[in-house]
Amino acid sequence: MIYLDNAATTKMRDECLGVIAEYSCSRFFNPSAPYKPSADVSREIKDARESLKRLLHAPDGDIIFTASGTEADNLAVLCAPRGKRNKALVSASEHSAVYASACELEARGCEVVYLPVADGAAVDLSALKGVLDDSVGLVSVMHVNNETGAVNDLAKIAALIKKHAPGALFHSDGVQAFGKIPVNLINSGVDMYSLSAHKIHGPKGVGALFVKKGVRLKPVMFGGGQENGLRSATENVPGILAFAAAAEHAVRDLPSNLAKITALRAEYSGKILAAVPNVIVNGGAENSPNILNLAFKDLRGEVLLHALEKRGIYIGTGSACSSKKHARISGLLNLPDAYAEGVVRLSFSACNTPTETDTVVDAIVAECEVLRKFKRI
Repeated sequence: MIYLDNAATTKMRDECLGVIAEYSCSRFFNPSAPYKPSADVSREIKDARESLKRLLHAPDGDIIFTASGTEADNLAVLCAPRGKRNKALVSASEHSAVYASACELEARGCEVVYLPVADGAAVDLSALKGVLDDSVGLVSVMHVNNETGAVNDLAKIAALIKKHAPGALFHSDGVQAFGKIPVNLINSGVDMYSLSAHKIHGPKGVGALFVKKGVRLKPVMFGGGQENGLRSATENVPGILAFAAAAEHAVRDLPSNLAKITALRAEYSGKILAAVPNVIVNGGAENSPNILNLAFKDLRGEVLLHALEKRGIYIGTGSACSSKKHARISGLLNLPDAYAEGVVRLSFSACNTPTETDTVVDAIVAECEVLRKFKRI
C-alpha cells in the first residue's frame, strides 16, 4: 500500500497506542473523582494543556479539548461573543466545519460575508480590507487550506483586523498547519485556533481550541463544568494524552520532516508534470509542502482515484468530509472547464518515502492514458 491521503487522516504513532492502552486499562480513572489516582490524571491533563500552548508558542489563554477539529471550529464560530457586531467574515475556501457553521450563523440572523480567494485558495487581502468595519464581530480564515495547501498569512490578516475592525475576534482553523509548518500564535495575532490530533499521527476523536485570554465563549454543552465550563463531559483522557504525545513528536521532528516532505512534493510535482500532458498544479508560491493539488484535463478525479486504488495507491479528491466542499473549492480555483472535474490531492507525511515516487507516477501515467482514451471513445 502507498498512502498519499495524509490530509484526510494519518497513521497513528506507536507511542500514542501505548498511551491509549495505559490510560484506558491501568490508569483509567475519571479526572473528576476525589481520590489520588484521579487527581494525578487531572494534573496530567493540565500538563497536556500547557504542553500544547508551549508547542503553539501561544499567548496567555486556554486550551479547550474537544472531540474533533470540527467541534473546535463550531465552538469558535458559533459560541464566540459578537455583541452588537452582527457581521462575520469567512473565507470562501474554508473547511466545511467552518463554512457550515457560518451558514448556521446566517440562519440565526447574522450577516455573513464570504471572502473571495486567490492564489490557490488563499484569502484575498484587498477584499478582506474592503469589508472590515465596526460591524464585524468575527473573522475566520484557515491557516492552511486542506484542499490546495495554500497558506494564509495570519499576521497580515490580524493587522488588518486590528486596524479596521479592532473589536472583532479572529479565528483560524489550524488543523492542516500545526505540526506540519511552523506555528507561532503570539506572532499570528489570532484569538482562537483549532487543532485535530488525527492529522498529526494522533488518535481520531480528539481536537482542541486555543482561546486567548479575555475571550469568553458561550458553553456548547452543559453538565459537570469540565473544560472551564465550556464543554461538560468526562474528559477523553487517553485521547487527550495521546494527542499531547503526538504533538510533541510532530513539533520536535518538524524541521527534518519539513525538509523531507518539501523535497518529496517537488519530486512528485516535477515527475508528474514531465510525464503527463495537460496537468495543472493548483496553489500559490507560498504553499504547504504537505499537499499537492493537481487538475487533469479530460479526467474525473474520482475515477482516477479508484483506478489508483486498484493498484494499492490511495490519494484524495479533496476534503474527506464533504464532496460539496470539493466542488466549491474546484470552482474557486477558476479552472478551465476541461480541468474542472479532474482535481485530485496528494498529501504527504513523514511516512512517505522517495522510493514510492516512481511507482505512483508510473501508475498515474498508465491510468491517465487509459482513462483519456476511454473518454474520447
